[in-house]
Amino acid sequence: MIQGSSISPDTVAQVHAAAQGYERVLVCLDSMHTHDHVLAELEAYGALVSPGSYCVVFDTFVEDMPSDLFPDRPWDPGNSPKTAVRAFLRDHPEFEIDPSIPDKLLVSVAPDGYLRRR
Repeated sequence: MIQGSSISPDTVAQVHAAAQGYERVLVCLDSMHTHDHVLAELEAYGALVSPGSYCVVFDTFVEDMPSDLFPDRPWDPGNSPKTAVRAFLRDHPEFEIDPSIPDKLLVSVAPDGYLRRR
């Protein structure tokens, strides 16, 4: 177990070291759900995802919910995991949203959050 902020340089370095030597890497992001935090996670861990595998960004549904649904949280529509996904994809053409997974699941907290690395 690695304990610490998911975007601290020490944690990022430990995760990168732990992932070395694996043929296939899947990354799941489910931490602080603000745009800036999720975008920092995507930038920190996206390179670990092996081609053909995924980076799953959870709770992208926040963007599609009423703006007053999370009054005690720092995230909301416009400041959410999904906005971070959109920003990340603009600069990372090696990733694409795989819409087939939420379509198969029928219910998901991660619509547009299943990012397949090409």
